Amino acid sequence: MDRRHFLKTTGTGLIGSVFASGLVPGIGMAGDMGGSGTPGIHLFSKHLQFLDYREMARAAAAIGLDGLDLTVRPGGHVEPENFERDLPVAISAIRDAGLACEMMTTNIVGTQNPGDYDLLAMARSLGVKSYRLGGLRYDRNVPPMETVEQYREQLSALAEWNAEIDITGLYQNHSGDERFGAALWDAAMVLRDLDPDQLGIQFDVRHAVTDGGLMWPTSFRLIKPYIRSVIFKDFKWAVLDGQWKLVSTPMGQGMVDFPRYFRMLKDAGMNYAVSLHCEYDLGGANKGRRELTMPKSEVLAAIKRDVDITRKLWKEA
Repeated sequence: MDRRHFLKTTGTGLIGSVFASGLVPGIGMAGDMGGSGTPGIHLFSKHLQFLDYREMARAAAAIGLDGLDLTVRPGGHVEPENFERDLPVAISAIRDAGLACEMMTTNIVGTQNPGDYDLLAMARSLGVKSYRLGGLRYDRNVPPMETVEQYREQLSALAEWNAEIDITGLYQNHSGDERFGAALWDAAMVLRDLDPDQLGIQFDVRHAVTDGGLMWPTSFRLIKPYIRSVIFKDFKWAVLDGQWKLVSTPMGQGMVDFPRYFRMLKDAGMNYAVSLHCEYDLGGANKGRRELTMPKSEVLAAIKRDVDITRKLWKEA
């Protein structure tokens, strides 16, 4: 049953119970991101880790999301050591709410752990199409180009796993002076000889702007052939305690030029699933905490606003 039919036929049942619980007071349903050919919005489930699987799925459906990017990593919704028991339960709960679960976020960075192969194989059998890798870092005592070659071998082996399993691994560009892939050219050098449907990029425009400044559109064009998913989130620079620091913001309130970026995505003909991240202060939900310092209803309302502004900006671009 697709999400639209699910929402129409559920009535005061499952979704109604979310409103009745007070989790999402007064929030209505949202449509697609502006019409046909627009990407579905999958919320990074880190922001709903204060809810169990069924509550998470119900809340996400009530917000009007298309799916969830499920955290399957230490401290995530599904602990990797318990994946055989918990992953089918989590995905079933998401699907029962009429949502997609085609993406997940892991800490997998290579083929060192044979259990990771089994995890990926089970995820694929349950309909997951892609997973985000864990982060890789530079060693300041090793020349950067040696590190690039090391990761080329490491990720090539992982791409072979992915080919066998028929799943796509995605590496996120993340800002920071020791983060491999932050500059994007280094990730492109590693991926240029690999099939991007086996190992590609989950492009994070927020981090591309953070590290690339005015150069981010060129970085986007450089990495575009390898992109298989995108992350939406926003930020700004601000002076805090006398120092310039990065401050995460709700969508559309920061420095990312989403109208320009969305036009670039449309011009490129991209129709990849979106992982929406809400990294600004949400009482701990932004950090994946189980215990919050603000009402759950306010957290969900804030996420709903991000979903709405994302669809509005996409439609206007």
